[in-house]
Amino acid sequence: MFILAKIKQLSLLFGDLFLLFASLYFTLYIRYSQIYVIDHWQEYLYPYAIIYFLWVIIFYSQNLYNLTFSKNNLRFFKTLLESFVINILITAFFFYFTPFFGIAPKTNLFLNAAIALVLILSWRGIYNLFIAKYIFKNRIAFLGYSKEVEELISCFKNDPQLGYECACIITEEPLPDVCEKQLNIAQFIEDFKNIRPNTIAIHHKKNLDFESTDKLYQLIFSNADFINLLKLYDEVTGKLPLETLSQGWFLDNLQESEKKIYNRLKLFVDYALAIFFFVFFLAIFIPVSTIIFLTSGSPVFYTQERVGKSGKIFKIRKFRTMVKDAENGQAQFAAANDSRITGFGKLLRRTRLDELPQVLNILYGDMSFIGPRPERPEFAAELTVKAPFYPLRHLIKPGLTGWAQINYSYAGTIEENIKKLQYDIYYVKNRSLLLDITIVIKTLNIVLRFRGR
Repeated sequence: MFILAKIKQLSLLFGDLFLLFASLYFTLYIRYSQIYVIDHWQEYLYPYAIIYFLWVIIFYSQNLYNLTFSKNNLRFFKTLLESFVINILITAFFFYFTPFFGIAPKTNLFLNAAIALVLILSWRGIYNLFIAKYIFKNRIAFLGYSKEVEELISCFKNDPQLGYECACIITEEPLPDVCEKQLNIAQFIEDFKNIRPNTIAIHHKKNLDFESTDKLYQLIFSNADFINLLKLYDEVTGKLPLETLSQGWFLDNLQESEKKIYNRLKLFVDYALAIFFFVFFLAIFIPVSTIIFLTSGSPVFYTQERVGKSGKIFKIRKFRTMVKDAENGQAQFAAANDSRITGFGKLLRRTRLDELPQVLNILYGDMSFIGPRPERPEFAAELTVKAPFYPLRHLIKPGLTGWAQINYSYAGTIEENIKKLQYDIYYVKNRSLLLDITIVIKTLNIVLRFRGR
């Protein structure tokens, strides 16, 4: 069933690429002639293929391939325009430092960007308005009801471009008016052809008698897909509803033995990148340390205990961004617009440069580049009491950035950290090379936009 969502994302990607190359064709045709395009197309194809690949990466980093984000509103089009500005700067930089391509597209560059902008704005507007909502619809029948079902139905209504629709809820109990059709199993099976569900999402706590199970089994031959509700929730929201999960569910779904090759590759990448960033750390150490010392005195570094893999306590290092003795011996979360953060500290946090000394923790083996952010022992102990599955974060090394960091705003309370935990456990369960690449690209977007906290 999730193939439909992938098809929609791929249609966006290939639509963008087609229009980008079409914009190049129109640029050369307008500037020169049809004959020029035929004779010189190969000269432009290779360098612009590289450029358009970079453009697509920028689009991806800005969530322009996120179906939830694809709406015809000010935020979407503002982001699209910002992406084009970034792409023009990248293109100018690219051709300036790669003169061996033999083309210097000054007028062509801006004409191409203008044509591409018009084409993609039109394409995305049409896509968001019609195609995303009405093509490849997936009608979901929910067998059983819970808070997760209600949340998913709300998500379907708020984001119709995702392509999901509630066909009905199958339940024996009267429910709030969250879906137009509410049927019992007998009514659902009898009216199945009229309801036309593509997928039946079965609640993980739903117990069925033999007769009901047998009747539902027969629907397999009607091309209906069956899926566990939690898998649907996982795929649509990118998080896990921890309060509804059980130890047995984790035993079935946390397949750590299958990630051995991935873990080894990730360890190699961690050390390779840590060596590279360590050189960068040495390069900025003196100027950053000097400014911290001159503006707020010593110490330059802030050292703090954190909980790592398997509950191991280690010391994390950062450039100090707060005033000295900011906590007065009592652990507390940083708040939005925290008055304890120094002027230079705000810049370090927005650029994430304050985190750079943690490459030492990666080299020591305490951390990874990607994983749940390491928490302080005081908070970890409290969170373990209030969220029983919290220790699952410690199955892997904590990271400089992670899935929760790019999907959830800053957590400044215990309650917010519990909500954020849903994304951390999702990452522990689903971590992969592709997911890590996604996190890296979107983290770069946060850094380049100075959105760190």
